[in-house]
Amino acid sequence: MAKQDDVEDASQPALQVIVLGSGGGPQEHNVTAFLVRSVRSGWTRGSIVALDAGVHLSAITRILEETQPPGLGVDVALPHVLASGPFAGMEVHSTSASSNAAHVTRHLIDTYLITHPHLDHISGFVINTAGLPGTRPKRIAGLPSTISAFKTHIFNNVIWPNLSDENNGAGLVTYTRLVEGGSPALGEGEGKGYLEISDDLAVKVFSVSHGHCMERHTHRGSSASSRFGSVDVSSLLSPRGPQVGNAASGPSSLFRPSSGGHPSTGQERESVCVYDSSAYFIRDAVSGREVLMFGDVEPDSISLSPRNHGVWQEAAPRIASGNLAAIFIECSYDDSQTDDRLFGHLTPRYIIQEMKVLAAEVELVRQSPAKLEPNKKRKRELGEAIRRANRVIARSGGDDGPVSPKSIRPRRNSDSASIPSEHGYDSPHIATPTAELSLKDFEASAVPSSVPKRSPDPLKGLKVVIIHVKEKLNDGELAGDTILSELLEHEKEAELGCNFIVSKMGQSLLL
Repeated sequence: MAKQDDVEDASQPALQVIVLGSGGGPQEHNVTAFLVRSVRSGWTRGSIVALDAGVHLSAITRILEETQPPGLGVDVALPHVLASGPFAGMEVHSTSASSNAAHVTRHLIDTYLITHPHLDHISGFVINTAGLPGTRPKRIAGLPSTISAFKTHIFNNVIWPNLSDENNGAGLVTYTRLVEGGSPALGEGEGKGYLEISDDLAVKVFSVSHGHCMERHTHRGSSASSRFGSVDVSSLLSPRGPQVGNAASGPSSLFRPSSGGHPSTGQERESVCVYDSSAYFIRDAVSGREVLMFGDVEPDSISLSPRNHGVWQEAAPRIASGNLAAIFIECSYDDSQTDDRLFGHLTPRYIIQEMKVLAAEVELVRQSPAKLEPNKKRKRELGEAIRRANRVIARSGGDDGPVSPKSIRPRRNSDSASIPSEHGYDSPHIATPTAELSLKDFEASAVPSSVPKRSPDPLKGLKVVIIHVKEKLNDGELAGDTILSELLEHEKEAELGCNFIVSKMGQSLLL
């Protein structure tokens, strides 16, 4: 794949993101859905990739209704190339917006990247697929846990007919199970690990946490989609990001003991259960420009399965090089929402907290641009450190019940306070592991990062696009306006340099 300097003018947009749905409910016509394409590909067959599809065909139709010229087919001859709107440059062949929208869905969109299988992210795709069969199946791509959910709970001939090409289905949908963190066998150089999903677009996916579930079961959790071992040793070796002392931060139920504060035994042991979501790096194969798009996600600082930090470490060198143009991240509530009512989502105070972690990683990359591969001696040292860490963790097991991977054991003594470090509060120790660490996992988390010297506006120029805003449906200020004003106030204090944008239905961003 070509490098950035292969582009004649790096200031020219390489990617377009069309916002079909910007909200997180409760209005069903505006839920999470995006279209992404490489600008250089034009509007060719299969050139558009959908990321989530809570709403889909109806949103495309609405955009075309608002942007098609009046008198199309009468005063304006067909075929006609649209001159304005998100679909500017696309040739249409019909007078009706519905027919042209059906053409987009049938012929221009082949792949649907799904962040997680909640209804507000998939319902449009599920309903549209049966009604608009094409000449080749639509591809659902996601983590294995996401694909499993579609097979078991959606295309199961109960909730919806089995439209897939598995288990004697209709063959309208095919599944692509993505490797978390990218497959090392794919790509070269900066494109290593990326899977090509259209002529000019490639993706890499990471799992993130979307909160916890209180049910007693063992089939949920990050082990379903992780390539690595089921232990996160970062809480043993380095502190997590700073806690936010906002007045709205009420006591969180996430760390309460599951059995009234008393350890349980035998069949009554509870497993911590987390909802998996995803974050996608979507890369223009020619220019190297990328966007990072999150599904629903919660802050690492209160998560039972914190994984955002790994995404920020992956994003940092791309920001430092200028290749990561935008981050699309949810902010479902304003800062009045207390921690125990977040339900696996973010608020402005936590957006800023996560951006501070990202900024620190970017500073580290800028101060150490040459990343040296560990030599054989270093690999042996890391391998021995992994074995020592696993022995220590195994000895700390005791009578704890089985836990979900990377989850944090609640403190047994609720009166005991965390000892603050220079980075914030130390994380609670993890529970007994169910598998050993991989070298890559340990290498990423075992060596504490040094605190970089802070430069002004470390994320200057980075677009942070807010998605999944939940409207309150009252006579007060719009939720998105409140969230934006709070983000700007936090930004004044943090001085990160981010450009915050609250997404809107029908919006087009050229990046």
